[in-house]
This record gives sequence, C-alpha cells and structure tokens, in this order.
Amino acid sequence: MEIIKSNASRSNKEFKMKNRQLIEIIGILSVVGSLIFVGIEISQNTTAVRGATQQAVSAQVTEMYTITAENETIAYVLGQASLGISKSELSITDYVRFRAFVTIGLRRIENIYLQYKNGLLSENSFDRIGWEFYRTALVREVWEDRKGHFEAEFVEFFEELRDN
Repeated sequence: MEIIKSNASRSNKEFKMKNRQLIEIIGILSVVGSLIFVGIEISQNTTAVRGATQQAVSAQVTEMYTITAENETIAYVLGQASLGISKSELSITDYVRFRAFVTIGLRRIENIYLQYKNGLLSENSFDRIGWEFYRTALVREVWEDRKGHFEAEFVEFFEELRDN
C-alpha cells in the first residue's frame, strides 16, 4: 500500500512540476509577446512623430512662400537681395520687414537642427534649405544682427553649413 502511495505522491509531484513549468513557459511567452507589442507601438509612434515633424517643416516653408507671394515689399527686397543689395540701400521699414522674414527662415533652420539633434530628422533635411538665399550679402547682414538671439551651438552649426 505504501508503494502505491509513494508512486501516487511522486506522480502528483511530477504533475505539479510539469504544470509549474508549463505556467512559467506561458508567462515567459506572455512577457515576450508584450515586449514585441510595445516595440511595435514605439516604432509606429516614432514614425508618426517623424512624419509630423516633416509636415511642420514643410508648413514653415509654405508660410515663407505665402509671405513672399502676398507681400510686395518682401518679394521686391528678396529679388534685390539676390542681386547683391545691402542693408544701407533699404528704408528702415523695408529692412525691418525683411529682417522679420529672414528670422522666420532662420527659426525654421533652427527647428530642423533641433529635430535633427533629437533624431527625428535626417542630415539630408539640410539639403533642402535653399542655402543660396542665406549666402546673399543682405541676409548675411540680417544674420549678424540676429545671431545673438540663437544658441551658440546653433550659430556655429548654421555658419558651418552656410559657408560650405
């Protein structure tokens, strides 16, 4: 009778051990499945944030084009800037308006720079800036007036890209 009890006890222990192992395997698979799900969610969220960031940058460019199309003074000064006009050749009002317009563009580049630093935009985002505009004499004069309003790290970064 004791042999039967001993065998039954051993069978019961083996059954409990197998159940415990099965429960542990199911638990591990659940954790792995949850981690995979979280990884997919993070990836999708990162993609959405990158898309929204690119959309915001495009909206800034559109804003600058809209200003140029709707504001005769900005359009005129922009054209003159490409011909080499300097600050001294503009009225104070025209210069202040143009300086504000250029500052919008500079803030756009700063935004791209910050998003690049945060890993949301790639380095090739700087290829679409339109550097010839920022290399004109008038815009360089505006930059000299405005660069004190930007972080030193960005100033160095901007000047390096603009000058190369």
